[in-house]
Amino acid sequence: MRRLFKILCISSIIMNLFSCGGNSVSEKKHVDLDISENNDFSNIEVLFNENQFEDSTHISLLKELKLCNAFQKDTSNYLEPACSPRFFKIFPISSNIPVKDAFLVLIKSKVSGVKLRRVVVFVREKGELVKVNAFVANLIGMKNSKGDHKDLLLRFNDNVDGDVIFYNCQFKWNGTQYQFETTDAIEGYEPDPLNPNQPKLWRQTIKSEFKDSVSNEIYNDLIINQMIL
Repeated sequence: MRRLFKILCISSIIMNLFSCGGNSVSEKKHVDLDISENNDFSNIEVLFNENQFEDSTHISLLKELKLCNAFQKDTSNYLEPACSPRFFKIFPISSNIPVKDAFLVLIKSKVSGVKLRRVVVFVREKGELVKVNAFVANLIGMKNSKGDHKDLLLRFNDNVDGDVIFYNCQFKWNGTQYQFETTDAIEGYEPDPLNPNQPKLWRQTIKSEFKDSVSNEIYNDLIINQMIL
């Protein structure tokens, strides 16, 4: 994604987070992890530390999709994951559609050999579950929308010259699947001199007049890097 930041710097679309100046984003401010800038979203934090699914249908859905090994009991085996909340969490994506017919699965990092968290969206068509979206991202927020399906706030990871960067992006349902809407904020970590073992998370929001241009550049690079599938 280094190309993205060079383009943004040259075109004055966004401030280079390291050296090149500009005024398309707000000043850095330190924030708590995964707290949405948009107050309309309910904040979601999944630790994968539960021992039981909150809904008994969730394990049935995972087995139906064959995302897990129904006979596996070892929750330290990431390559052949058990059907356990230690690896998976299911969220309904609509208040009006039963979870068995429309939901997303948040998959823990390292499961099946994938280093990062993933979000996969399924809907039932003619009795069969069909995958309609897949993101290499973390789910950090959801909110009710005007339609039947909730909006999603996803957090994508990037590495720019050795520095970890995050993009918080909104997705809306377009009738058949989730579609990219906009980027809410750009985040990253920096060392805390008072606590060297706990870096601080900073956030910069994108000013409204630059939001479309910056969002389009970020979206294009997420596609190129296969973070949106």
